Amino acid sequence: MDRKPTFVAIGAIFWLLAAILMKYLGPVVFDGGIIHVLWFVANFVFGAIAVVAIAKFTGRTKHDMLAPTAIMAMPAMLMDGLAVTSDARGLSHIYADTPQLAAYSGGFLLFAFWSFFFFALMWHRS
Repeated sequence: MDRKPTFVAIGAIFWLLAAILMKYLGPVVFDGGIIHVLWFVANFVFGAIAVVAIAKFTGRTKHDMLAPTAIMAMPAMLMDGLAVTSDARGLSHIYADTPQLAAYSGGFLLFAFWSFFFFALMWHRS
């Protein structure tokens, strides 16, 4: 069965949850303290857990998650770029009330995409 729409939906849901999280936790987390670093470490670990959980949810193994990870990242990165751009231009406040916090949130989410890809690539079998 073709699961591409499922992976697109998962990417959109992940972005929505991350945007809500960044809106409310971003000002607390991105203050330059130790919590900033811990947040990135937790994000990296979450990538491994999420790839395995999504694989199980969709009936795959973690070794078959490279293409689905790319499919999930497409809508999430598109929405991330639109959100950061509109926040930076003052058109919305999706991530934060200031352009600096919006940039931190967008960068954090790009790191999240990288974390997912890292584990999908690390576990991938041809």
